Amino acid sequence: MKEDVWLALPSANIEMAKKTFPVWKSKGYKIAVVVPDRLLSQYSGLADIIVAESSIGGYRGWPKAVNYLSGLLSDYEIIIAAGDDMYPDPDYEAHQLRLQFVRHFGGTFGVMQPYGDKFGSMACETCEQICGSAWLGKEFREKINQGKGPMWEEYWHMWADTELYQVATKYNCLWIRGDLKQYHEHRLRGTHKFHPTIPSGNTKQAEKIYRHRKANNFPEA
Repeated sequence: MKEDVWLALPSANIEMAKKTFPVWKSKGYKIAVVVPDRLLSQYSGLADIIVAESSIGGYRGWPKAVNYLSGLLSDYEIIIAAGDDMYPDPDYEAHQLRLQFVRHFGGTFGVMQPYGDKFGSMACETCEQICGSAWLGKEFREKINQGKGPMWEEYWHMWADTELYQVATKYNCLWIRGDLKQYHEHRLRGTHKFHPTIPSGNTKQAEKIYRHRKANNFPEA
């Protein structure tokens, strides 16, 4: 298995990517990103792998983009499913946290979620816990969801990270790191106004999917 740690994500907020991606790279991370075709040239130089949405059948949500990149990076021990408005922990290099991950799990069947920033632990004060910027080990990515990838693809965006938290808990392979901080520069913090593209009515639909799957102990996960 290859040891580079990859930030693997879709991105359409080029201004935010210009801020955050260089910080990840300065800490030793590689970056693989799915981007809108119209922005391909602007992402050039920001990431190590750039995938045009049209080459994968168009953008069909965060989980499907992450799963596609997970397959593309199947030789690598760890990917991080985060957002382009998130930063790496400032106190560690990628290789240091990779070693901690592998030693903790005794391999790569695991999920590590930094919780030092509250936006990494929940979407709102009354929400269920989430894995919104999770480190995903190779064995977990290969075995979970019947080998289809680490994210459940019925979701578009919302609730996917809630299910990830629950499924990792179900398999007793979730490591919560209150000592690590992957700062989330969320629009609710007032520094930008970018809204991700989510189909109308999808948030309510996604919650229904989640409630049904949770009531049935996340079948096929």
